[in-house]
Amino acid sequence: MRRTLYSRKFVIYSLMILGFVMLESPMILVANQVEPMIMNIPFFLLWNLGWWAFITILFLVAYVTDWGSSRVSSSLRKA
Repeated sequence: MRRTLYSRKFVIYSLMILGFVMLESPMILVANQVEPMIMNIPFFLLWNLGWWAFITILFLVAYVTDWGSSRVSSSLRKA
């Protein structure tokens, strides 16, 4: 049980770092030089909204799974 708790924390932390890096990465400036439009929305706006939604959903999953506590929550013990 403890191993799955640490592996879940590792996955959540890794995905958080990935989300923040992709949201703040300078490669978006290279990709946005042509000013492409996706569904009539500028690529830069769609890129930021997509990664923002990813991070928001990830934080929701982290909150529901109680990733910050060092002990196993009661909801995980029942499963």
